[in-house]
Amino acid sequence: MTPRAIAPALACAVLLSCRAAQADGLADYHHAQWTAADGAPLGARALAQTRDGWLWIGTPDGLYRFDGVRFERRPLPYVPGRSSDRIDDLHAAPNGDLIVGHLGEGVSLLHPDGSVTPLPPQPAPYDATSGFAVDTDGSIWAVGTQILHLVGGRWHAVPAGPAAEKNAMRSLLLDTAGRLWSFQTDGVWRLDRAAGRFDKVFDVGGLPLLAPDGRLWLRTRAGTLHLVDAGPGGRDARDAGHTAAETRLGGLFDADGTLWLPNCPQTVCRMPAGALGGRTRLSLGTAPAERLAGAPSLSGVDARAILEDREGDIWVSTEGGIDRLRRNRLLASGLPGSGIRYSLAADGAGRVWAADEATGTLWRLAPDAPPVRVPGPWTAVVAAGADGALLVGTRRSIQRRHGDAVEEIPLPPGPDGKPRDHTVLGILDDGKVLWTATNETGLIGWRDGKWRPRAAFNLPPAIYQSGPAGPGAFWAATRAGTLERCGDGPAASYPLGPVGIVSAILPGDPLLVSGTGGTALLDGAALRLLHTQEPGRLRNLSGGVVSADGDRWLNGAAGLVHVRADDWRRALADPAQPLRHELFDLADGYPGQAAFANRWRGIVSGDGRTLWLSATGGVVHLDSAGLRRNRVPPTAVILGVTADGGGWPAQGPVTLPPGTRHFRVTYTAPALRMPERVRFEYRLDGVDTAWLDGGTRRATTFSNLGPGDYVFRVRAINEDGVAGPTVAALPLHIEPTLVQTVWFKLGCAGAVVLLGIALYRARMRYVTRRVTERLQVKTAERERIARTLHDTFLQTVQGLVLRVDAVAATLPPETRARHQLETVLDDASHVIGEGREQLQELRAGDAHVLEDVLGDAIARLKIAHGAGIVDLHVEDERRALLAPVADEIAEIAREALRNAFAHAQATRIRVTLTYGRRALTLCVADDGRGLPEPVRRDGARSGHWGLVGMRERAARIGGRIDIAGGPRQGTTVLLTVPAARAYAGP
Repeated sequence: MTPRAIAPALACAVLLSCRAAQADGLADYHHAQWTAADGAPLGARALAQTRDGWLWIGTPDGLYRFDGVRFERRPLPYVPGRSSDRIDDLHAAPNGDLIVGHLGEGVSLLHPDGSVTPLPPQPAPYDATSGFAVDTDGSIWAVGTQILHLVGGRWHAVPAGPAAEKNAMRSLLLDTAGRLWSFQTDGVWRLDRAAGRFDKVFDVGGLPLLAPDGRLWLRTRAGTLHLVDAGPGGRDARDAGHTAAETRLGGLFDADGTLWLPNCPQTVCRMPAGALGGRTRLSLGTAPAERLAGAPSLSGVDARAILEDREGDIWVSTEGGIDRLRRNRLLASGLPGSGIRYSLAADGAGRVWAADEATGTLWRLAPDAPPVRVPGPWTAVVAAGADGALLVGTRRSIQRRHGDAVEEIPLPPGPDGKPRDHTVLGILDDGKVLWTATNETGLIGWRDGKWRPRAAFNLPPAIYQSGPAGPGAFWAATRAGTLERCGDGPAASYPLGPVGIVSAILPGDPLLVSGTGGTALLDGAALRLLHTQEPGRLRNLSGGVVSADGDRWLNGAAGLVHVRADDWRRALADPAQPLRHELFDLADGYPGQAAFANRWRGIVSGDGRTLWLSATGGVVHLDSAGLRRNRVPPTAVILGVTADGGGWPAQGPVTLPPGTRHFRVTYTAPALRMPERVRFEYRLDGVDTAWLDGGTRRATTFSNLGPGDYVFRVRAINEDGVAGPTVAALPLHIEPTLVQTVWFKLGCAGAVVLLGIALYRARMRYVTRRVTERLQVKTAERERIARTLHDTFLQTVQGLVLRVDAVAATLPPETRARHQLETVLDDASHVIGEGREQLQELRAGDAHVLEDVLGDAIARLKIAHGAGIVDLHVEDERRALLAPVADEIAEIAREALRNAFAHAQATRIRVTLTYGRRALTLCVADDGRGLPEPVRRDGARSGHWGLVGMRERAARIGGRIDIAGGPRQGTTVLLTVPAARAYAGP
């Protein structure tokens, strides 16, 4: 929930000196409250902050936790005979556990992981515990009607004598020396560890207060403070987590030594550090104290308890809600009224001055004291002189003050020559001319001992704002939208452009000009705007200061802007990059926005450290070198995941249902000082490769993610840039839908593969069919040619041979004519033989028995090329071949045999024909001289086409040829044809 911020201007209480109130009081605290409208629990009995940063709130309605933004009820598990929701007391243990005291019904331990351990029942007589303590050995002490010590899993009553049993108010405290104290209504008891009992050491009873230096005090019902024990002394002797461990009913000393007292007699009082001095007893009725008034300043009228968290904030529980007091970084100056009426100036001696135009009062300011009224004439405005003097504008003169020396420069007289009162609007000293403007004279300049009118100077018209430009010169912003350099030296003019109406001219290197459109630097011959990540941060500045460390402090409409020296140099080197900065605004005690409408300088510093600012809500100051930085690192916590209307707490890995496309992760970081400025960075492993800036949002959404495993990680950074030491991580698993499962994808992939195989087979069947058709056409054509050759050519030649033979028979033997005819007959017979051989080759596939064709080819090659041993072997069961395939195989075999006879000079050739189930193979192996190296390397002989033709024939029938062999190693030709392409049947 967003708290309702309360105005930090709180009234001073009785008996508080003006000096203390002005220098360091409740007005310097930012007050916020949470009530039922903000979700805060009511009637809180106890507060405690565990070391992970959570603020725990115990109420009769249950246990709550608070991260600075949202309240969350944390139900505890039910224990038979115990009402877990009635919380009476809380104590944060050093190990991170939270000790929970249930109202009259026992004690539980809440562990950092969220688990709960009920502690053993306490022995009778039993009443509600009124206090806890964790000893140096980690054991737990509790006090009720008796003092109990938890050892070995059991509570043991520790004797304290009959006097202790008569007391009703009890609390326990472990001091800085490791001593255990029990504070009761009639006295104070201390544990004697050697004797194992508590002994009474102080006769006055009350509630304990442990100071940072280790001194132990008590607060009585009568309203007095008593020093019980001087403690070990030494600075920061108290444990850092002491005040955050539990609420203190009597009050507490914060880390600075300031004493906070609830119900004094009502609400909350504050006693500044050092108010006790060296005293050992003090009546609160006469002590300097500042009171925080009741409702509506507080969430209720009864301050039940008070706690200081680990970040230095003060928390108060009331019957109506929870309040927080956080010390501002910008502190009130003590000047009355708004800052619009004040002009500020620092002289050469480092002193800071303020002039109140509403009352005519001149004030001297100091950071550790209230403002001092300076007696003198009515003062309307102050300014710094070029020589370090303080320039004071009164009704009759301009005073130039150097320490106690005052030089009066009378303002011009009236038309009658007599002195008159002036309303001084502003003063500027350029080192040569003293400029001022009054309602009565307009702009005038003091030079050479006399006032001169505007017309005596070469000035642009309608000057709206001005600033020094060096000795004898100044910058002027005009209503015409130009920036002009006036006075001695070269004149210059620049268009103001996007700067707009100028609010301030800030001299320096470079010159800055600020206005309604932002702030620009003079770069060469033009003004170039600076920009920040968040728009408007540099708008309408009223002034700027460079502190001793080189940092820049700019007072503007957004608040006080702090730019570190390195970041400023980086911006000058590359103005296109956003200017890194730090903003101090209302949450830091900045009252409103810069008072730039009066056109006076809105920020000054006399020592380069303390900054004085005028704002619409008043004048404040800041110690730039002593800023109260938050050094407590925030711990990021992942709260849960939501998706599609469902929610899962961040307790172990989260499994999201199938089909989840969008989910939202909520997270936080318990940081109580400035939770609104805690930034987060996150990433989702499996999606992001780098950290993403989540800003101040405490949730993020992821979309369009597929199934799988992810890890969400988040880390937190506080308002001062301190990052948490750990990264919170939450494993996430998105279940796949049916169509997203691996098995479904494998099934789809298998179906695609099967479809591809089916398509491949269909394609191969189609190709085979087309090849077969082409081969059948070829075979039919060869058969037609064979028939034509047999029926026409060979028959005709045979007839001619018979007729010539008949003619030759009629001729006498030994005649020349008969001899010639017989020669013709021999040639014709040879032609008929060759024709029949060609006819046999054309008819080779007719028989579909390949071995017959191979036998015939072997026989013919023997006749043509001479004798040789050729073996033909047929293996496995013969099967009918497709005629085109048989024809191509026969041609390949003939070519292989011819090569073996003609080229390899083989003496032995083995031909093996194998009818395999998967493939038909033909192997022709010889013992010849083998393939030459170029042929084996290139797969062919230059100018010869036999081997090329064999491979082409094999490819046409879907087969493959492998030829092996080298010089003097013989040659092996292996043809392999798949069964589906070779055989005529299944």
